This record gives sequence, structure tokens and C-alpha cells, in this order.
Amino acid sequence: MSRDPAVAALVAELVGTWSGEGEGQYPTIDSFHYRETTEFAERPDHPALSFEQRAWKETPDGEVVSHWELGLLRISSDGSVLMRNAQGGRSETMVGSWETDGDGWSILLRSTGYAGDERVIASNRSFRLRPGELGYEMHMETTATHQMSLHLRATLHKTIN
Repeated sequence: MSRDPAVAALVAELVGTWSGEGEGQYPTIDSFHYRETTEFAERPDHPALSFEQRAWKETPDGEVVSHWELGLLRISSDGSVLMRNAQGGRSETMVGSWETDGDGWSILLRSTGYAGDERVIASNRSFRLRPGELGYEMHMETTATHQMSLHLRATLHKTIN
């Protein structure tokens, strides 16, 4: 598939397996640390990247999967981004934008639809992609807080191209 050169450069850096650690927090829960692996893959016959994100956290009984998310990420040459994902009975649609940022890229997303969990009102995600490093933050608003609050922050490093 032929891509705009700017999109092709962003996709080439994003595709691969990323691993690292993050921190979770929210006004209604105890803070926690987690380990994560996220994989972005492309197919030559489809414009969207697929992704799979898994996170594990330590419990008294050992490490357990705490989050698993699958989805599609479409990055367009007009600067727009569309993300759709499924996560443990929930699904979300996010729209946003991407832009070059120094030696990397920034991707900003906001939810436009969330199903399967009536507690979530809205969420935003921001990604900072640098050669070999992917950082992100996720903010959300729930019926318990009624304000956008930081929920997740992680830094991942590319382990497989």
C-alpha cells in the first residue's frame, strides 16, 4: 500500500513491539505500578495498523494480566487519527490528530464513543513517539469524579522491529 511519506515515516517507527513500565492512579483507587507490552502491526492490504496492548500488575498471588486491549489505529495524511478498540467487554472510538514534534511525533486522541461501562464519561490519550521510545498518558472522567483526571502514564521501549 502506498502511503504519504510523512505517514509512512510515522508508521515505520510505530510498528513493532514495545515494552516498559507504567503507573496508574485515579482519585477513587490506590496508585499502582504495571508492566506493559504493546504491539503495532501493519498489513499491506489495509490502511489501519492493528494493535494489542497487555498490562500486568503484581498481586499477593503473583503477577496477573490487569488490562488487555485490541484495536485498529488509522493514521491519515491530513493529520487525523482514528482509533477503535475493545477491552474486556468495553469498546471505545477515539479521534484526534498527529504531528511531527522535534525528532518524533505526537498523537492526541479524545473519545467520541464508549460502550460497555456506564461509569466512563470520557477519556483522552496522548502519545509521544521518539526513535525507540513511546510514552503515553491516559486521562479519564467517570461518574465518580466528574472531572478529567490522570489515570495511566507509561514509557515503553521498542524491543522488536
